[in-house]
Amino acid sequence: MKINFQTLSDEELLLKLAGGDFKALDDLYLRHSARILSYSLKRGLSRERAEDLLQIVFLQLHRKKHLYDPRHSALAWIYVITRSELKDYKNREIKDFSEWDDSLSQTEPSHPINEAKEEASALLKELKPREQEVMKLRYLDELEYNEIAEILKESESNIRQIVSRSLRLLRGLGKKS
Repeated sequence: MKINFQTLSDEELLLKLAGGDFKALDDLYLRHSARILSYSLKRGLSRERAEDLLQIVFLQLHRKKHLYDPRHSALAWIYVITRSELKDYKNREIKDFSEWDDSLSQTEPSHPINEAKEEASALLKELKPREQEVMKLRYLDELEYNEIAEILKESESNIRQIVSRSLRLLRGLGKKS
């Protein structure tokens, strides 16, 4: 029996891919490549580099296909891989550039950045798990409200309310400390 991949959900396609059916990767690419390309362009990559990143993301999807957990949204998993690969891609660019340009050695040490990350991480633990997830997607992954809503299968207005409520709570905690 021939399978119509276009009728399968993203989750079903990832499971087919994990089972060795590589046609599923083609359908995932057709469905999400434009979205991933747009995500990369919004994060400041040039078109050429965004297209490089797109290829890397789908290569990683193929390599990590056996790691997908169907209890979670396929789109969220694809965005996690995209975000991770984007960070790695930018870090490689910075490393390559700093090796090439010695003048960057005068930049500030990374300790303040690490301290800020630790402080942000401690504050996020004060939020409920759902609020933490939304705040991470909004501020660490720099996703737009509509993208978060799609990933979490919520309305965009609900995501905005969660962010607003969480920011109010975090500001209140910041004033106390």
